Amino acid sequence: MNGRRSRALLKAVTPMLEPGEQVMALSLVNLSEISVKRNLAVGVAAAVLSGGTMIAAASPQPIYLAASRERLFLFVANPAFAKPDRHLATFPLQGLTRTEIKNRVLKKSFDLVDESTGSALRLFFPALVRNNGLDIVAGLVPVARATV
Repeated sequence: MNGRRSRALLKAVTPMLEPGEQVMALSLVNLSEISVKRNLAVGVAAAVLSGGTMIAAASPQPIYLAASRERLFLFVANPAFAKPDRHLATFPLQGLTRTEIKNRVLKKSFDLVDESTGSALRLFFPALVRNNGLDIVAGLVPVARATV
């Protein structure tokens, strides 16, 4: 993330931090995946409806992630102004586990699993962005034990 985005995210998350809690990582992530089929359908529909003068592509809603040693903070990103729009969720790291990191061509992902409820949240990190947020968040959350 560039400096302007980082400063805006730090400004939004700072009032939510407990005394002594520090932000360890800031990153831009996605919570949903756009399939190739959906992207192709959107592109074809835009081309047909515009008479071939326009093409479009679907993209997921960008989410800002801030991580401390105790919690993960998620904010909806405003793509026009490069700042967080609103607070989406906060997850305590205690009780969270993750799956192994899946490396794909354009993104890396892993699932965060709440052990108490069994609910999961999949985070997608752009693979082409030089950002250590993935490594820091993955280091803060232990890998789930394999069940046999």
